[in-house]
Amino acid sequence: MTKLWKGSWLVAAFIVAGATFAVAKPTRMPRPGSLNSVQGQVRFDGHRAQARSIRREMLLPRQVIETRQGKAGLLLTPGSFLRVGNNSEVRMLTATFENTRVRLIKGTALLDAEAGYKNDLAILMDGTRTRIDKKGIYGFNANRETISVLRGKATVYERDARITLKKKHLLYLAGQTPWEVRKLNKQVFESSSLYQWNKIRNRYERRAGRSVQQAIAQSGHWYGPGWYWSGYWGFYTYLHSAGMYYSPLYGPYNGPWGWSNWGWGWGDGDGD
Repeated sequence: MTKLWKGSWLVAAFIVAGATFAVAKPTRMPRPGSLNSVQGQVRFDGHRAQARSIRREMLLPRQVIETRQGKAGLLLTPGSFLRVGNNSEVRMLTATFENTRVRLIKGTALLDAEAGYKNDLAILMDGTRTRIDKKGIYGFNANRETISVLRGKATVYERDARITLKKKHLLYLAGQTPWEVRKLNKQVFESSSLYQWNKIRNRYERRAGRSVQQAIAQSGHWYGPGWYWSGYWGFYTYLHSAGMYYSPLYGPYNGPWGWSNWGWGWGDGDGD
Protein backbone atom coordinates (compact mmCIF):
# COMPACT_ATOMS: atom_id res chain seq x y z
CA MET A 1 0.00 0.00 0.00
CA THR A 2 2.83 2.40 0.86
CA LYS A 3 4.60 1.76 -2.45
CA LEU A 4 1.34 2.24 -4.34
CA TRP A 5 0.70 5.57 -2.58
CA LYS A 6 4.24 6.78 -3.30
CA GLY A 7 3.88 5.85 -6.96
CA SER A 8 0.56 7.69 -7.22
CA TRP A 9 2.06 10.75 -5.56
CA LEU A 10 4.94 10.85 -8.06
CA VAL A 11 2.56 10.55 -11.00
CA ALA A 12 0.42 13.37 -9.61
CA ALA A 13 3.50 15.53 -9.09
CA PHE A 14 4.59 15.07 -12.69
CA ILE A 15 1.08 15.93 -13.91
CA VAL A 16 0.99 19.10 -11.83
CA ALA A 17 4.48 20.11 -12.97
CA GLY A 18 3.59 19.45 -16.59
CA ALA A 19 0.44 21.54 -16.32
CA THR A 20 2.42 24.37 -14.79
CA PHE A 21 5.07 24.29 -17.52
CA ALA A 22 2.26 24.52 -20.09
CA VAL A 23 1.02 27.75 -18.56
CA ALA A 24 3.83 29.95 -19.85
CA LYS A 25 5.19 29.47 -23.33
CA PRO A 26 8.05 31.49 -24.76
CA THR A 27 6.50 33.59 -27.53
CA ARG A 28 7.41 36.56 -29.62
CA MET A 29 6.45 39.79 -27.86
CA PRO A 30 2.95 40.80 -29.05
CA ARG A 31 2.83 44.10 -30.89
CA PRO A 32 0.77 47.13 -29.78
CA GLY A 33 -2.84 46.67 -30.86
CA SER A 34 -3.02 42.95 -30.07
CA LEU A 35 -6.44 41.80 -28.87
CA ASN A 36 -6.26 40.40 -25.33
CA SER A 37 -9.87 40.31 -24.09
CA VAL A 38 -13.34 40.50 -25.59
CA GLN A 39 -16.86 40.55 -24.16
CA GLY A 40 -20.13 40.92 -26.04
CA GLN A 41 -20.48 42.51 -29.47
CA VAL A 42 -17.10 43.51 -30.85
CA ARG A 43 -15.94 43.99 -34.43
CA PHE A 44 -12.24 43.86 -35.21
CA ASP A 45 -11.33 45.47 -38.53
CA GLY A 46 -14.85 44.78 -39.85
CA HIS A 47 -15.33 41.20 -38.68
CA ARG A 48 -16.69 39.76 -35.47
CA ALA A 49 -14.19 39.24 -32.67
CA GLN A 50 -14.61 36.34 -30.27
CA ALA A 51 -12.61 34.81 -27.44
CA ARG A 52 -10.80 32.62 -29.95
CA SER A 53 -9.64 35.81 -31.70
CA ILE A 54 -7.33 36.56 -28.75
CA ARG A 55 -3.67 36.17 -29.71
CA ARG A 56 -4.65 35.94 -33.39
CA GLU A 57 -5.88 39.49 -33.99
CA MET A 58 -3.78 42.64 -34.06
CA LEU A 59 -4.86 46.10 -35.19
CA LEU A 60 -2.64 47.43 -37.94
CA PRO A 61 -2.29 51.15 -38.63
CA ARG A 62 -5.60 52.68 -39.85
CA GLN A 63 -7.60 49.63 -38.76
CA VAL A 64 -10.51 50.03 -36.33
CA ILE A 65 -12.01 48.10 -33.43
CA GLU A 66 -15.71 48.78 -32.74
CA THR A 67 -17.96 47.74 -29.89
CA ARG A 68 -21.72 47.76 -29.52
CA GLN A 69 -22.99 46.14 -26.35
CA GLY A 70 -19.54 44.82 -25.62
CA LYS A 71 -16.05 45.61 -24.42
CA ALA A 72 -12.56 44.80 -25.63
CA GLY A 73 -9.03 44.97 -24.34
CA LEU A 74 -5.94 45.76 -26.39
CA LEU A 75 -2.28 45.47 -25.48
CA LEU A 76 -0.29 48.62 -26.17
CA THR A 77 3.27 49.10 -24.93
CA PRO A 78 4.38 46.32 -22.53
CA GLY A 79 2.46 46.83 -19.29
CA SER A 80 -0.27 49.11 -20.67
CA PHE A 81 -3.80 47.87 -21.37
CA LEU A 82 -6.39 49.81 -23.36
CA ARG A 83 -9.97 48.89 -22.38
CA VAL A 84 -12.62 49.90 -24.91
CA GLY A 85 -16.14 50.54 -23.58
CA ASN A 86 -19.63 49.94 -24.99
CA ASN A 87 -20.59 51.66 -28.28
CA SER A 88 -17.05 52.84 -28.91
CA GLU A 89 -14.61 53.00 -31.79
CA VAL A 90 -10.81 53.10 -31.68
CA ARG A 91 -8.39 53.43 -34.59
CA MET A 92 -4.78 52.30 -34.49
CA LEU A 93 -2.47 54.99 -35.82
CA THR A 94 1.03 53.67 -35.17
CA ALA A 95 1.90 50.27 -33.73
CA THR A 96 5.54 50.29 -32.73
CA PHE A 97 6.98 49.99 -29.23
CA GLU A 98 8.89 53.25 -29.72
CA ASN A 99 5.87 55.22 -30.93
CA THR A 100 2.38 53.98 -30.05
CA ARG A 101 -0.64 56.07 -31.05
CA VAL A 102 -4.35 55.23 -30.93
CA ARG A 103 -7.31 57.49 -31.64
CA LEU A 104 -10.61 57.31 -29.78
CA ILE A 105 -13.21 58.21 -32.40
CA LYS A 106 -16.34 57.75 -30.31
CA GLY A 107 -17.41 56.32 -26.98
CA THR A 108 -15.12 55.61 -24.06
CA ALA A 109 -11.75 54.06 -23.38
CA LEU A 110 -9.67 53.47 -20.27
CA LEU A 111 -5.90 53.15 -20.25
CA ASP A 112 -4.43 51.11 -17.41
CA ALA A 113 -0.71 51.78 -17.59
CA GLU A 114 1.02 49.48 -15.14
CA ALA A 115 4.22 50.07 -17.10
CA GLY A 116 5.08 51.03 -20.65
CA TYR A 117 4.53 54.75 -20.10
CA LYS A 118 8.27 55.30 -20.53
CA ASN A 119 7.78 54.48 -24.18
CA ASP A 120 6.22 57.15 -26.39
CA LEU A 121 2.59 56.28 -25.66
CA ALA A 122 -0.26 58.66 -26.49
CA ILE A 123 -4.05 58.66 -26.95
CA LEU A 124 -5.58 61.04 -29.50
CA MET A 125 -9.12 62.42 -29.19
CA ASP A 126 -10.96 65.49 -30.47
CA GLY A 127 -7.86 67.25 -31.75
CA THR A 128 -5.79 66.55 -28.64
CA ARG A 129 -2.89 64.22 -27.95
CA THR A 130 -2.49 62.87 -24.42
CA ARG A 131 0.99 61.64 -23.61
CA ILE A 132 1.19 59.27 -20.64
CA ASP A 133 3.90 60.36 -18.20
CA LYS A 134 3.38 58.08 -15.21
CA LYS A 135 1.99 54.74 -14.18
CA GLY A 136 -1.75 55.11 -13.57
CA ILE A 137 -5.33 54.90 -14.81
CA TYR A 138 -6.64 57.31 -17.45
CA GLY A 139 -10.16 57.77 -18.81
CA PHE A 140 -11.18 59.12 -22.22
CA ASN A 141 -14.75 60.01 -23.19
CA ALA A 142 -15.22 61.21 -26.77
CA ASN A 143 -18.97 61.72 -26.27
CA ARG A 144 -18.54 64.10 -23.33
CA GLU A 145 -15.16 65.38 -24.55
CA THR A 146 -13.34 64.73 -21.30
CA ILE A 147 -9.95 63.34 -20.30
CA SER A 148 -9.59 62.03 -16.75
CA VAL A 149 -6.63 61.02 -14.61
CA LEU A 150 -7.56 58.85 -11.68
CA ARG A 151 -3.94 58.02 -10.86
CA GLY A 152 -0.79 59.11 -12.65
CA LYS A 153 0.12 62.15 -14.73
CA ALA A 154 -0.34 63.06 -18.39
CA THR A 155 0.50 65.91 -20.72
CA VAL A 156 -2.30 67.02 -23.06
CA TYR A 157 -1.35 68.80 -26.30
CA GLU A 158 -3.58 70.77 -28.66
CA ARG A 159 -1.71 72.58 -31.44
CA ASP A 160 0.82 74.82 -29.67
CA ALA A 161 -0.86 74.61 -26.27
CA ARG A 162 -0.24 72.01 -23.60
CA ILE A 163 -1.24 71.30 -20.04
CA THR A 164 -0.15 68.83 -17.36
CA LEU A 165 -3.07 66.84 -15.99
CA LYS A 166 -2.42 65.35 -12.56
CA LYS A 167 -4.16 62.64 -10.58
CA LYS A 168 -7.81 63.10 -9.58
CA HIS A 169 -8.37 65.78 -12.22
CA LEU A 170 -10.54 66.01 -15.29
CA LEU A 171 -10.08 68.12 -18.42
CA TYR A 172 -13.12 69.43 -20.34
CA LEU A 173 -12.30 69.91 -24.01
CA ALA A 174 -15.61 71.64 -24.79
CA GLY A 175 -15.48 74.11 -21.92
CA GLN A 176 -15.85 77.86 -22.11
CA THR A 177 -12.08 78.25 -21.95
CA PRO A 178 -9.55 76.18 -23.93
CA TRP A 179 -8.44 74.38 -20.78
CA GLU A 180 -11.15 73.81 -18.22
CA VAL A 181 -9.75 71.56 -15.50
CA ARG A 182 -11.88 70.32 -12.62
CA LYS A 183 -11.51 68.02 -9.66
CA LEU A 184 -12.34 64.47 -10.71
CA ASN A 185 -15.28 62.84 -8.97
CA LYS A 186 -13.55 59.62 -8.02
CA GLN A 187 -16.78 57.89 -6.97
CA VAL A 188 -18.44 58.55 -10.32
CA PHE A 189 -15.32 57.46 -12.25
CA GLU A 190 -15.00 54.20 -10.32
CA SER A 191 -18.72 53.41 -10.64
CA SER A 192 -18.57 53.31 -14.45
CA SER A 193 -19.04 49.92 -16.12
CA LEU A 194 -15.70 50.29 -17.94
CA TYR A 195 -13.75 50.91 -14.73
CA GLN A 196 -15.48 47.94 -13.09
CA TRP A 197 -14.63 45.75 -16.07
CA ASN A 198 -11.01 46.90 -15.89
CA LYS A 199 -10.99 45.93 -12.22
CA ILE A 200 -12.23 42.44 -13.07
CA ARG A 201 -9.70 42.07 -15.88
CA ASN A 202 -6.91 43.14 -13.51
CA ARG A 203 -7.94 40.42 -11.09
CA TYR A 204 -7.80 37.76 -13.81
CA GLU A 205 -4.48 39.08 -15.11
CA ARG A 206 -2.92 38.96 -11.64
CA ARG A 207 -3.99 35.34 -11.29
CA ALA A 208 -2.58 34.54 -14.72
CA GLY A 209 0.61 36.30 -13.67
CA ARG A 210 0.96 34.10 -10.61
CA SER A 211 0.49 30.99 -12.76
CA VAL A 212 3.16 32.18 -15.16
CA GLN A 213 5.54 32.97 -12.30
CA GLN A 214 5.10 29.42 -11.03
CA ALA A 215 6.00 28.08 -14.46
CA ILE A 216 9.05 30.34 -14.65
CA ALA A 217 10.24 29.20 -11.22
CA GLN A 218 10.01 25.56 -12.27
CA SER A 219 11.41 25.93 -15.78
CA GLY A 220 13.86 28.79 -15.29
CA HIS A 221 12.67 30.35 -18.56
CA TRP A 222 12.76 34.03 -17.66
CA TYR A 223 13.09 36.45 -20.58
CA GLY A 224 12.86 39.76 -18.76
CA PRO A 225 9.93 42.13 -18.10
CA GLY A 226 7.14 42.02 -20.66
CA TRP A 227 4.04 40.22 -21.88
CA TYR A 228 3.83 36.50 -21.07
CA TRP A 229 1.21 34.18 -22.54
CA SER A 230 -0.82 32.09 -20.09
CA GLY A 231 -2.02 28.95 -21.84
CA TYR A 232 -4.29 28.12 -18.91
CA TRP A 233 -6.05 31.49 -18.84
CA GLY A 234 -5.89 32.14 -22.56
CA PHE A 235 -4.51 35.69 -22.62
CA TYR A 236 -1.34 37.69 -22.01
CA THR A 237 -0.30 39.03 -18.64
CA TYR A 238 2.46 41.49 -17.80
CA LEU A 239 5.34 40.55 -15.51
CA HIS A 240 7.74 43.09 -14.03
CA SER A 241 10.09 40.33 -12.91
CA ALA A 242 10.31 36.58 -12.45
CA GLY A 243 8.79 37.26 -9.04
CA MET A 244 8.81 35.76 -5.61
CA TYR A 245 8.55 32.20 -6.90
CA TYR A 246 12.31 32.07 -7.34
CA SER A 247 12.54 32.13 -3.54
CA PRO A 248 11.73 28.97 -1.54
CA LEU A 249 10.24 31.18 1.17
CA TYR A 250 7.26 32.32 -0.90
CA GLY A 251 4.21 30.73 -2.48
CA PRO A 252 1.16 31.50 -4.62
CA TYR A 253 -1.59 32.01 -2.06
CA ASN A 254 -2.55 34.56 0.56
CA GLY A 255 -1.87 34.92 4.26
CA PRO A 256 0.80 33.29 6.38
CA TRP A 257 2.36 29.92 5.64
CA GLY A 258 -0.14 27.56 4.06
CA TRP A 259 -0.50 24.64 1.69
CA SER A 260 -1.47 24.97 -1.97
CA ASN A 261 -1.29 22.76 -5.05
CA TRP A 262 2.28 24.01 -5.47
CA GLY A 263 3.49 23.34 -1.93
CA TRP A 264 3.99 25.42 1.19
CA GLY A 265 4.39 29.14 0.90
CA TRP A 266 3.66 32.65 2.08
CA GLY A 267 0.95 34.65 0.39
CA ASP A 268 1.42 37.60 -1.94
CA GLY A 269 -1.22 39.83 -0.38
CA ASP A 270 -3.77 39.65 -3.19
CA GLY A 271 -7.10 38.85 -1.65
CA ASP A 272 -8.64 37.28 -4.77
